Amino acid sequence: MHCTIYKSLKKADLYLFLPKGTRPESLSAAVLEPFGRLEAVMDLDLSGDRPLARTDAATVRHFVTALGFYVQLPPGNQNWAHWDNLKAGIGRVKA
Repeated sequence: MHCTIYKSLKKADLYLFLPKGTRPESLSAAVLEPFGRLEAVMDLDLSGDRPLARTDAATVRHFVTALGFYVQLPPGNQNWAHWDNLKAGIGRVKA
């Protein structure tokens, strides 16, 4: 699965993963509102189980397939707890 990753120009460390070729404008306004303006930062192949900065490729693929997008939130207490659980293998989404 190939995705395009967009970063929020409004909030640091807030990213949106979309299937390659999907325009952000196709998502609901409620999803896009927290991002403000978006800037495409890279295209990424999510095949395999490659580790990403705060999750894994299987989790991103799951949500992109199920919802059409994946949001990576800025680090914070809640997000880091989730990230630690993923690193320990707790609550991982199976591909």
